Amino acid sequence: MKGFKKYLDKTFNVALILAMVLLVAMVVIVFLNVVFRYGFNSGIRWSEEVSLVIVIWFTFIAMALGVKENLHISITLLPKKLPRVINDTLNFIKYVIEMGIGSIMFYYGIKLTMNGARSKLPATGISNAINYLVVPIAAFFIFLYAFFYLTVAIKDFNRLKQQKGDQITSTGGNQNA
Repeated sequence: MKGFKKYLDKTFNVALILAMVLLVAMVVIVFLNVVFRYGFNSGIRWSEEVSLVIVIWFTFIAMALGVKENLHISITLLPKKLPRVINDTLNFIKYVIEMGIGSIMFYYGIKLTMNGARSKLPATGISNAINYLVVPIAAFFIFLYAFFYLTVAIKDFNRLKQQKGDQITSTGGNQNA
């Protein structure tokens, strides 16, 4: 399973590098557009369209990063007060929900991408599918990271259960001793 995580991380790092490059490109494009608009009384006519595409891509890659790093908003007060079994159960439910969301995003993201391919962006003439292509890509990573964390949680739960079983058998099952 560690090999799977290592390969998944390397693959996702390519998406992160793409997001960083896109973010820098967006800053440069918007800056140049402002300079041209106010300094030379003309602008880059495609800058807003390209910036919007970059923001969409960056947002969905960041969403997948949130699942990878477990950065999404969660309530931590309640699980800290509950027994570990309930906390583990809540984590299982969270990972299953994340996998479900990733599956739904993947399915409908492909449909959106195919539907978007029928039209073009007005300023650049690029296929509108570029806006939606990131949805199934991010969904793929969301699903795989949630699946990985679910398997890790199940292994931890089984290990904990085995340790408790070993403690009971090591005392001979006699609780009065």
